[in-house]
Amino acid sequence: MPIRRTSLDTSFIRFHDSASSLLSSCQAHFKARERDSNIIYPFALKTKSQEPSSPTSRSNAQLRTYITSSSSSGTDSDSEDEYRDIPAKIPEQFWLSLWTTRGRTSSAKLDIVLSCTKGPIGDYPVFLYSNVPDECLTQDFLESRIELLVTRLKSCVSSRRVFSVFGPAPLTRAFVMAWTTATNMRHMPIADPYYAAKHTFCTRETLSSDSYGPLPAGHSMRLADWSDLKRGAELCFGFAVGSEPFVLSEDGAVLEATGMIKNGQMFVYNIASQDGHIETASIVCVTRTSGSVSAITKVYTNPDHRGRKYAERLVRHVSHHLLFEAKKSAVVLFVAHDNKAAEKVYDRVGFAGLCGKPRPEGVSDWIEIGFEDTDLGHW
Repeated sequence: MPIRRTSLDTSFIRFHDSASSLLSSCQAHFKARERDSNIIYPFALKTKSQEPSSPTSRSNAQLRTYITSSSSSGTDSDSEDEYRDIPAKIPEQFWLSLWTTRGRTSSAKLDIVLSCTKGPIGDYPVFLYSNVPDECLTQDFLESRIELLVTRLKSCVSSRRVFSVFGPAPLTRAFVMAWTTATNMRHMPIADPYYAAKHTFCTRETLSSDSYGPLPAGHSMRLADWSDLKRGAELCFGFAVGSEPFVLSEDGAVLEATGMIKNGQMFVYNIASQDGHIETASIVCVTRTSGSVSAITKVYTNPDHRGRKYAERLVRHVSHHLLFEAKKSAVVLFVAHDNKAAEKVYDRVGFAGLCGKPRPEGVSDWIEIGFEDTDLGHW
């Protein structure tokens, strides 16, 4: 029988089997909150550029809607008609966007986007984007929306595919509870989060100047080229060693470094000795870029060269390049709560809301939680 609710809100989900479809619905929202949407938006832009063109609008053809009865006049969620949009074969990559309308005349508002996508080495975690501020992610807001999102995701993938979920902390924790229940506790959450971090940003106004003077003789900071591949791969491997469970083999590290150099995403701090021997002391990688925002996604210093400000100088150099030469409005990154040394480095560079300083809007807590007995991917 119909479920009557006092709320006038109606939530529904759009299933997107292409980045073109996702961006047709959500791009304006992503652009309005470009720093916050960095976990999903740049990948969607890149994927869209690789999709085959069609004489008809693919976005119109693939904009599938899955509607829950979360309105005052809705029916329960067991209706067969609600599954009319599920394609016979689910694509390897897809996105779910969750929208809410209030009453019969208001336009739909985007609340949440979920991505289930693949990277060059393996499946990515489930990523979550919230289109509302963290303070709005209350239990009342999340409960019915997450239930709907989890139900929809469960109809699309094997539960073993969801090896971890990463997003704003309140949203992620709500998802984990709902997913655990929906899968009948077959995949319990792993007790210790894979990653718990602050999401922070740097702008032209907050970026600090380099107070350490000119680089020493033989030292250079630049975009990596193919001469840096072996050393860059070694540092990618070293970074992954400390990023369990997402470790890399040596061959995997070479593959990762190759892709970054090919795409102009790796910067190096090199030291050349008088006899011509070159060491790469530090790398900074930038792998998520959209129109106005770029993300620093990897910073790693050779243990033999730590404590000498190389990473700080390279992060500042890369941030300056992105903000003033590439004309980005912001550079974003994640810094783990337990990595106080890195937090101090990013604070000195000019990233906001770190080291106990007041948090402006846009600095928030994110968390990645893994699930037992699943097929581990990589990111």
